[in-house]
Amino acid sequence: MGKRVSTKDKIIQLLKKQGELTMDAMMEHFTISETAVRKQLHTLVQEAFIEVKQHKKEIGRPYHTYRLTEKSQESFPDRYKELSLDLLHDLEALQGTQLIHDLLQKQSAKEKVQLKQRLDACSTTEEKIAALKDMQNRSGYMFQVEDKGREGFQLNNFHCPFLEVAKDYPIMCQHEKEMYESLFPDQRVKTMSLLVDGKTYCQWYITGASDK
Repeated sequence: MGKRVSTKDKIIQLLKKQGELTMDAMMEHFTISETAVRKQLHTLVQEAFIEVKQHKKEIGRPYHTYRLTEKSQESFPDRYKELSLDLLHDLEALQGTQLIHDLLQKQSAKEKVQLKQRLDACSTTEEKIAALKDMQNRSGYMFQVEDKGREGFQLNNFHCPFLEVAKDYPIMCQHEKEMYESLFPDQRVKTMSLLVDGKTYCQWYITGASDK
């Protein structure tokens, strides 16, 4: 017996195949009540997996169509991470490890420029830390910040979107620490734990005045 597909998953799969549908067109594919389908559809809209578009008519009430958002792609299998890692391995085999390190360093430099533009607009360390957390979370990380008072700030990151790459090329973690040191030149940055080492989260302390 095949796995039962939930109403939510069926709606997503249907819109993936059809593109954009009205409620009436969608109901042609369901045997349950419209109320039940609308309930799940409303949840998907609230979760930002589906967006609603209103269409005006010359006569009569407007009607609505539903389509998937970019976020809905999370619901479908994707092998781009596997492909990216394979490409890095192939490049390393062809050109050597130094090329990979240079590529990863260049990527880190691009990220630093983007972060620095935002942080430079902040006047205090507290504001910079808050801005860093916001930008990193928007980029797929899961940052949490704890203000330790005179001891400084504790940064915890529970999710790294590049973890699989970093496991094979841990120099990425060194680049990240160097990036934070550059963003907070008057502070001391200390790495306490890393996801690549099997820890629950990456943790850094940003404290006091730098010894540089």
